[in-house]
Amino acid sequence: MTAPLATPAPTLAEPPPGEVWRRRLPGLASAAVLAVVSYWLATLPGLKVVGPLTVALLIGIALRTALGLPALLVEGTRYSARTVLRLGIVLMGARLDFALVAQVGPRVLLLALVVIVGGITGIRWVARRFGVPEKLGTLLAVGTSICGASAVVAASSVTRADEEDTTLAVGLCGILGTAGVLFFVFVGPLLGLSTAQLAILSGATLHEVAQVMAAAFTWGTSAGDLGTLVKLTRVVLLAPALVVLGLVSGAGGTVRYSWKAPPIPWFVLGFLAVGAACSVGVLPADAKAELSTASVFLMVMAMAAMGLGTHVSMLRRAGLRIVYAGLVGFAGLVLVAWGLIQVLSIH
Repeated sequence: MTAPLATPAPTLAEPPPGEVWRRRLPGLASAAVLAVVSYWLATLPGLKVVGPLTVALLIGIALRTALGLPALLVEGTRYSARTVLRLGIVLMGARLDFALVAQVGPRVLLLALVVIVGGITGIRWVARRFGVPEKLGTLLAVGTSICGASAVVAASSVTRADEEDTTLAVGLCGILGTAGVLFFVFVGPLLGLSTAQLAILSGATLHEVAQVMAAAFTWGTSAGDLGTLVKLTRVVLLAPALVVLGLVSGAGGTVRYSWKAPPIPWFVLGFLAVGAACSVGVLPADAKAELSTASVFLMVMAMAAMGLGTHVSMLRRAGLRIVYAGLVGFAGLVLVAWGLIQVLSIH
């Protein structure tokens, strides 16, 4: 007598796309509403320097602390914090203009390169000395060395960092950058630099474009334009930095070759492609501006979603060590940039 055939275990059917999007919609809508509110709040005095990304993160954390996160919002906020974020990074390529590298001159370009390479390696080393986890230290180093919150969220996807690490790094970059603006405005004139050199120093070290403008334009329109140009050069250099991070972010620094997980993530390739298209004039100026605006909005949505998923207990667990690491790293970056401006006679 033959044994009866075993009945295969039932498999769970994939929900239809319409059902998936129905589950995501409440969380996506909540993140979008918080993004709009964050944009408005970021226009107010004091918050303008911080920027909408950090504001959205703080609002999300405050709401999570006060009200919790309803189960209805979980899928949509998770989708915002991951997929919407990566789409925002792709569109962020519209902010790139590789022609800027030719405009700033070789000495300023060298300054920007040293700040980025030295900042990433140096701040990661400082973070390790303070006991900051590896990926969190990398995010802090990239955000401080290149362009603040935008660089942090881009690097977080490349390095596959946890949302908690991204939250901490974004928040700290906002705080440090704001403190940096106050430092340059009130202490900058005592550093023995000309107005143009102060503008270059602020553009080479402050985290966000808005922070550079807030500091540099206090010394005049020409200084503001120069500081902004130096800052945008650092933003352009985010592209090769992400490529390098993608190549070394695998386990043990190994490169992963597959269509699903290439050594350079697909959204980074999209970021570079959009940047190249904008740099060679394929897209008109109006389209570039619209894509840039859309990219920031999507990233602000992602920050709000990350805030909604953040437990305050996580912030307490991180302790002051990350603050100390960020302060020491930023101070070292300013000192190195100040010395290079003197040595290279940049003015």
